[in-house]
Amino acid sequence: MPWLLRMLFILTSVVLLLYGYAGSRLYQALGQLTSWSEPRRLGAIILVTGLINVYPLAILMTYLWGSEWWLVALRGGNKLVDMTLTYPFWIGLIIVAQLFPFFLAIDLGWFVLSLFAKNSPTWMVWQARLVVLITGLVTVYAVARISHDTWHIRVRERIIASNKFSPGTPELRLVHITDVQMDPRTSPEMVSAFVEKVNQLNPDLVIFTGDLITSGTAHIDRAATLLGRIQARYGIFACLGDHDVWADPEWITRSLEANGIQVLEDEHRWVETEHGRIELTGITNVYRRRPQGNRLRQLIHGDRERSFAIFIAHQPSDSLVKFVAERGYDLFLAGHMHGGQVVLNYFGFQISPALRDSSYLSGFYRIDGMVLSVSNGLGLTFAPVRFRAPAEITLLRIVASPSGVDR
Repeated sequence: MPWLLRMLFILTSVVLLLYGYAGSRLYQALGQLTSWSEPRRLGAIILVTGLINVYPLAILMTYLWGSEWWLVALRGGNKLVDMTLTYPFWIGLIIVAQLFPFFLAIDLGWFVLSLFAKNSPTWMVWQARLVVLITGLVTVYAVARISHDTWHIRVRERIIASNKFSPGTPELRLVHITDVQMDPRTSPEMVSAFVEKVNQLNPDLVIFTGDLITSGTAHIDRAATLLGRIQARYGIFACLGDHDVWADPEWITRSLEANGIQVLEDEHRWVETEHGRIELTGITNVYRRRPQGNRLRQLIHGDRERSFAIFIAHQPSDSLVKFVAERGYDLFLAGHMHGGQVVLNYFGFQISPALRDSSYLSGFYRIDGMVLSVSNGLGLTFAPVRFRAPAEITLLRIVASPSGVDR
């Protein structure tokens, strides 16, 4: 699989750069604060770094040997492997990535100070203490944040005001869920807690924007059964995601619909509510199946001045979002991005591999008169943890407003 080799090459390059820089700073700090010899300091840093980074090396070696072990390591299924190799690697990588801007700021500050005054041994000791202090604080923060974002489910809420709802009608509670991706790491217990939290929101309408499972077919029926426990006044609707198409789209569609979830594959549905008719358009927009231009134009052709129109697709591709907004839709629901899943913030700039797929990473966006909601979802992709992109359920409260301005 060339994608695996490319990913491992990129990861290896990043790991070497980050650990090399962080290791050199800690090496110097230990020299100032301890009586350890140079070989002892170097050996300690190499040992810790080596133990934390056995994971990618093990994946590469077993892949080249033709063993299926690398699949277990990537997708989970072995708790011992996760606890001893997988989680230490990813947590360590996030810690050193978070240390990078702090250490860089220290070095830049030190350089500026050296222009105006001669370095002294006292200064060197204080710099070393600062490096160690920051390392400890960042480690505690990163571990706590990873734990919270990975295993805690938040509810993100927004009120959308629409002049297409009659004045005086109650709000429409629309719950948007996505990327359940049930697998050995996203267990039935986690999915059950997710479903329970959805039901606690008393939804009128639930939209699932794809990726029921991560891979294979072993979890399809169980995941669909659990999602089928969601209770929504006007029903549950879904579109397919990348992992659904890679696994078995027909099986997933059949299983979802057997559990009361209506799957939209390049089609319209009309939902009758006390607020009036709601137009739902669902398409399959994934790597392997892009909507054809002529078919898409025919599908979304029509007048939407009177009905509240919702468009659902798994990937919020920039061109598709623009195209749909120009056709008068009120709301676009998508997933796929996982909120970036692991998001780094350097000097105010967000860095995440997910941004290569779309500029719409997470949350709510206003495009002309349309609101785009990109939810983080529940499950995981390449990394088995989340950082600064917590698992979430999105609650959209659609209310009547003559002005049609969001609150």
